[in-house]
Amino acid sequence: MKHIEQDLPKADPSTHRFGKHRLCVTGERAHKLSPLELRGGTRGFIPVWEKDVVLRYRFNDRSLRESKRTKKEILNLFNKAVEQWGDAAPVKFIEDEVVWDFEFDVRKDRFCFEDGCVLASAFFPDGGRHHFVIYPSMFDQSEPEQVETLVHELGHVFGLRHWFAKYEDAELGGDWRSEVFGHNDPVTIMNYDDLTTDIDECTLTKNDKHDLKHFYNLVWNRDLVSINKTPIRLFKPFSAGAPMP
Repeated sequence: MKHIEQDLPKADPSTHRFGKHRLCVTGERAHKLSPLELRGGTRGFIPVWEKDVVLRYRFNDRSLRESKRTKKEILNLFNKAVEQWGDAAPVKFIEDEVVWDFEFDVRKDRFCFEDGCVLASAFFPDGGRHHFVIYPSMFDQSEPEQVETLVHELGHVFGLRHWFAKYEDAELGGDWRSEVFGHNDPVTIMNYDDLTTDIDECTLTKNDKHDLKHFYNLVWNRDLVSINKTPIRLFKPFSAGAPMP
């Protein structure tokens, strides 16, 4: 595939690396942090979901036809990823072709840089409509790895980032402040960018689920309203304010 790899652009410094040749572009790359990796970001607040949120999704049928993938295939992988988060997941999901919060978009073309190819991209909590994009490179992996990729992207949907605190990154110009919550353990589903950690060890852990569940319970009970003076902002999905047919 040398003809494909020639003249590929360099990945933006904000791109996260899934091992040597797999990339994640959902989150902004910064500094090493905890499994939750919560940071206020440039908007000055930490976005999370309100209690009892249901995210409604639909499929881009044209993308399924062009990518030669099926709804059944994608839902099988997605449901397995949701099941791995279990009762730690702060939201529920339901299919709705009319009133929806995000759309599955399965691309037929790869999205590659010199450093590797993007597998998938998702979104963070807010009141807008979004795309959950899956690229063909994800299907180059084994099924357990495909599910793991979606588990990671769901972490972003739940509000988790993969910051790297107290880590000098020359490309980004030094030490950025991050807001930390949870166990400081490099073995986590959200820490794929730690090149000192074996990629096989970056998996969903009990600490990941415990910290996420504990964090949301504190927020929903109003026992936690900020982290290091960075305010926490709760969001309802787009569908919550949309008229139902």
